[in-house]
Amino acid sequence: MQIPEELIVFGRIYQVRNVSPVQSLEGILGAASYRDGTIYLDDEVDMALALSVLWHEAVHVAQQEIAGTIDEAQARWIALFVHTFLLNNPDILDCYRFGIDDAPFDDEDEE
Repeated sequence: MQIPEELIVFGRIYQVRNVSPVQSLEGILGAASYRDGTIYLDDEVDMALALSVLWHEAVHVAQQEIAGTIDEAQARWIALFVHTFLLNNPDILDCYRFGIDDAPFDDEDEE
């Protein structure tokens, strides 16, 4: 499995590309270009770290969209929260993928 080549953040499509070799050598794991609609990730890291970095960069996109500026510490903590929440509660993803429809949340009460 690999990270998709495109992601949608606030209705805008972002291309997911590799960081440059120079950035990788400098230890840059990811970057977000709000203007260009691109999120860059280091393709040499394992999937868990790549997903955490992806969340971090997506938070930067959201910060730019909402506040017009970024906050590195805030992005780090929000990304860490979302990443670990999903790792520790993987069944929640199925609720998003298969459980959202027009039906009530608790069908058992209706019986």
